[in-house]
Amino acid sequence: MPRYNLQKMIKLMLPGIFLMLLAPVIHSQLHDLNVIQQQLLNYMPPLLGGLAIILCISFNQGRLLLTTINLLCLFLLIQNQLQTSLSQPANFVLFSGLSLQFPLLQLFINFIPERGLSSRWLLRHLPVIISGYLFFWLAAQNHLLSAWFSALPVGLIQMFSDPYLLSQWAVYLFAVSTLLGLVILWFRATLADACLVIITLAIAAMLALFGETSVSVLSCTLGLILILFTVLFNSYSMAFIDELTGLPGRRALENTLRSAGRRYTLGMVDIDHFKKFNDTYGHDVGDQVLRMVASQMKQAARGASVFRYGGEEFTIVFKGMDEVSAIEIAEKVRTAIAAYPMRIRDKNRPGDEKKGRQQRNRSSRPEGTTEVTISIGLCEKTPQHKDSQAVIKQADEALYLAKQQGRNRSVASHIAQPRARKTSS
Repeated sequence: MPRYNLQKMIKLMLPGIFLMLLAPVIHSQLHDLNVIQQQLLNYMPPLLGGLAIILCISFNQGRLLLTTINLLCLFLLIQNQLQTSLSQPANFVLFSGLSLQFPLLQLFINFIPERGLSSRWLLRHLPVIISGYLFFWLAAQNHLLSAWFSALPVGLIQMFSDPYLLSQWAVYLFAVSTLLGLVILWFRATLADACLVIITLAIAAMLALFGETSVSVLSCTLGLILILFTVLFNSYSMAFIDELTGLPGRRALENTLRSAGRRYTLGMVDIDHFKKFNDTYGHDVGDQVLRMVASQMKQAARGASVFRYGGEEFTIVFKGMDEVSAIEIAEKVRTAIAAYPMRIRDKNRPGDEKKGRQQRNRSSRPEGTTEVTISIGLCEKTPQHKDSQAVIKQADEALYLAKQQGRNRSVASHIAQPRARKTSS
């Protein structure tokens, strides 16, 4: 297993793992709740579920919407039909059916591609989630479940391990759903996929410990909290993180400048002759250039914050620094990018990042590579600037001057002689 993918998977699963570790601590305190507090706790899953549905629809999170409905339907059926002993045949049949249905539905949701919400999309997928629960509810209302008890196969009657209440078949289904969810998480690497895996595990634990007091309320509440966190984090990422480069975007820059204080230097960065990459090699190569520049800037701009401003423009914020200190870091950024052997991706490029680095390091400028350079204009915040927009405007003027002087250089607004000189290719 490549180390990078494993680390990313673990990082994505950390919020869910934290909630699962917190669950036993919270459960130990539930015995101290009075009757009114217990009733309020029972209302938490429907309230959180309703809020999650609204947010999922608002932010086009289709798979999380289906998972929320799957979780809510399970909880409501448990609350309405399974509040007495499982020794009753009807209850045991319903419990057995739900223990198979939930992981099957999670498996179905895992394989759905995330393409946003539409009426057609909902009509295609929502009935699959609801129909099974509606079937069990109607069977329970018509007192049909107890008659099915004698027809249950051995795999549903035989528990996988005492004293846990999950049957052999249920454990197998939960295991398959979880493993395939992890495989999908490996390839998609999204927080939503990590959320689906954790919720599958949480419900498996809840059903295995079904005899414990308030375990269904607690598990569903924490699962819905995880869904809310995932939806809100995804919406934040869409608003503040540039998807192509992974850098914070312009909205994040505006927030940073509002709290940057009175002393900072701002650098406007532009990729030299960027249009040439798109015209010569196509937009895919242009995207490669943007990602490379973003990666090198993050590594070289130690002590500063890097943002994608838009198009081929980036911004660096040097908090607490004057232009003299900031231009030293700006020059490290500029020279790091100019020295980077940018290899145009082709069919023969290795897919593994480690092999790609080895290929790039064979020579200072391997055959088939191209040079990418940037120009930087810097401006220090002074009392003469009434707001951050004035600083950006003056940094833009310095950037324009850097381009006039031949590109591949850094120019600071208040330093008479620019430090940078064009680097030889």
